[in-house]
Amino acid sequence: MLATIALGAAQSPWGVASGAITRHLVATSLAILRGAFLANYISKKLVGYLGGVLFLVFVVATLFGVF
Repeated sequence: MLATIALGAAQSPWGVASGAITRHLVATSLAILRGAFLANYISKKLVGYLGGVLFLVFVVATLFGVF
């Protein structure tokens, strides 16, 4: 976000805004397509377990001051 703001201040704000919006559209579209593809191979239950484990890893890392 900060890089987009800085670029908008240094360059054309309309160009920066349209580029950021377009890139966000592309990134979101790819995420949706990849998620739909992976949904065929990974169960919702596994995604829930992986999300929970990843959350706990970040909790422990934060407690030890890694981040």
